[in-house]
Amino acid sequence: MMDAAGSDLDIPNDVQCFPLSDKMSCVRWIPNLMEDEHFFVTGSWGNKVNAVYLWNLVHDELTDGESDVPLVLKSMAKFGVAGDVVGLGFIDDTNLISVTSEGTLSVLDLNRESALSYDFTHKFNMHDLHTVDGRQSVCSTMAVSNIDQCIVTGGEDGTVNIISGNEGKVIDTIQHPDNSSISCISYIYPNIIVTGRHCGLLNVYDTRQDCSKPSASVETCHKDDHEMNVPMCINYLPKHTMAHIFVGLENGSLIDCDVRFPDKASYEFGEHSEPITDIQFSSRENTMYSADAGGKVIEWSLSKITNLFGYYVKKKHTRMQDFKAINSIDVNARQMICCGDAEMLYMIDLW
Repeated sequence: MMDAAGSDLDIPNDVQCFPLSDKMSCVRWIPNLMEDEHFFVTGSWGNKVNAVYLWNLVHDELTDGESDVPLVLKSMAKFGVAGDVVGLGFIDDTNLISVTSEGTLSVLDLNRESALSYDFTHKFNMHDLHTVDGRQSVCSTMAVSNIDQCIVTGGEDGTVNIISGNEGKVIDTIQHPDNSSISCISYIYPNIIVTGRHCGLLNVYDTRQDCSKPSASVETCHKDDHEMNVPMCINYLPKHTMAHIFVGLENGSLIDCDVRFPDKASYEFGEHSEPITDIQFSSRENTMYSADAGGKVIEWSLSKITNLFGYYVKKKHTRMQDFKAINSIDVNARQMICCGDAEMLYMIDLW
């Protein structure tokens, strides 16, 4: 496969490609799909008016569902938003949270209309989640907890908002002393929040305690490289009490950290040479996927270091290479979907 400039792209045969009409910032599978279902949502960026889209990948109606017939991308619903979509997440099986750069949070209820169709019902909005001196400030990131239906947002104002998805109100706010802007955030327990800041810090907050200062902090700069050290994305290993996180940095490196022992954080320099944009984990034990701003998607096979806190990489390989940024990936039991600035959706069979 070649891009518009005639350069070779590494798009393997197991990657299915579907054209989109917008650059996408986020993609998420709908929870608990049946084996033959392919419903997912995306959020766009870079337009005057952006949108949250609901999609399905279906076999052509004239083929009677033959499994060897290529899938077709079908639009199910669209919800317009102001600002770039900076995050999407499900707080339960049906309630989707969308957050935009203008600080608007929207709750959308997914309605199952038939075996082949979903639709959105808009429940409510919250506006101006991040402000400076009474003026709107950019909301840069969000994360959700499907344990207690809460959402956290982080902004350029350096503030974290903890929001009840059921009540539609801010229930707590975390202020950082130096107001360093937040680049990424993760809700790894009902009470533990991890933020990545533009000053090159990971901060761990325990909401059961005083959050005027973090309970732990980790510098993300490497001793030989104090530049390009901004944390860009955070995710946790879901099968290990959610305490173990991986953090992708602007310089393409990864940090491996157990938040219970932050002083044991270590670096894994891998195949990425561009800023890491997303990290996801599969249901298969210790398999991680990461994407970067150069369009590369990598699969990592991890192994626990006995009696120590970290992991090491048993093997890694590139699953695909696009010519523009891959901004978001998501993984279910069988497949990974990827989207970004090339106005394409990619679906990869994992096993």
